[in-house]
Amino acid sequence: MKVLIDTNVVFDVFARRQPHYSASNHILKLARRKKIAAAVAAHTVANLFYFYQRPAVAFLREDLLPNVEVAAADSFLTLASLNLGMPDLEDALQVGAALDWKAAFIITRNVRHFKKSNVPAMTPVEWIKRFEPAL
Repeated sequence: MKVLIDTNVVFDVFARRQPHYSASNHILKLARRKKIAAAVAAHTVANLFYFYQRPAVAFLREDLLPNVEVAAADSFLTLASLNLGMPDLEDALQVGAALDWKAAFIITRNVRHFKKSNVPAMTPVEWIKRFEPAL
């Protein structure tokens, strides 16, 4: 199954943000073990560096990018995502990346932000409860 991992889930793992770290890290562990095919949006990589600066580089090189794909919407999908009427540009770009990568789900802690998404969104905990037993 292909999933797009939202920025907040990546931030949870990098910064070990509680109480979200465990479930978010579990999703990345599944990607590391090739149990799921996972991607992050290209702007997630930029956001991680922008927010955390140099300390994020080793995480990107050694942990995240060897285990996930990087997806980015083209102009058509970006416009389509912007036309969904989502209030947050970053979330609309996540949808565009998910569409481009043909993700089945967006894994995010902000499910309510993706109500207008063409790709269903689930929290890490919801996704694990629903799909991990089948892996």
